[in-house]
Amino acid sequence: MSEVELLSKRVRTLENRFRNIKLLAALACVGILAPGFLRQAPSPLPGVPSIRRVEGLPEGAQARQAVENEVRAHQIVLVDERGKERASLVADNAGSVFLVMSDKAGKTRVSLSVSNDGPSLTFLDPSGQARTILGSTTVVPSHVNDNGIAELAPPSSIVFFDSKGKLLFRTP
Repeated sequence: MSEVELLSKRVRTLENRFRNIKLLAALACVGILAPGFLRQAPSPLPGVPSIRRVEGLPEGAQARQAVENEVRAHQIVLVDERGKERASLVADNAGSVFLVMSDKAGKTRVSLSVSNDGPSLTFLDPSGQARTILGSTTVVPSHVNDNGIAELAPPSSIVFFDSKGKLLFRTP
């Protein structure tokens, strides 16, 4: 097999791996975001705020609240039925925005951010170790490859880590 054929075969293999990783990343994003979209109930009529029932009240005393068209805040915190913080949406003074979601134990498991470096979606394991990063990341710095060529960290990438934080895969 010639060197060109060997190189062509390696490129095809890498393209197939990249395609599979993109598919897995897209499926993971859909799996995470779909439940939130499915729970949203549209307003019955355009321009009329939807009505939400407050749980825990007797049938005859169900309170109704009009949902506002706009909510303005520096931070929004979502808590579970026990009052434990499960998600927060924060805008900081530097112009960054963060959506952080936690598991039942209160450990951060997903972080979606938009900062000056660009957007990123980070998945963390129960110990808090980043396992997958989609988008902008400074976790994997620029480096010199095997050929001695300096490669800058790309503005966005897909990065996978093992449980100890060791880099498993990065593209580009």
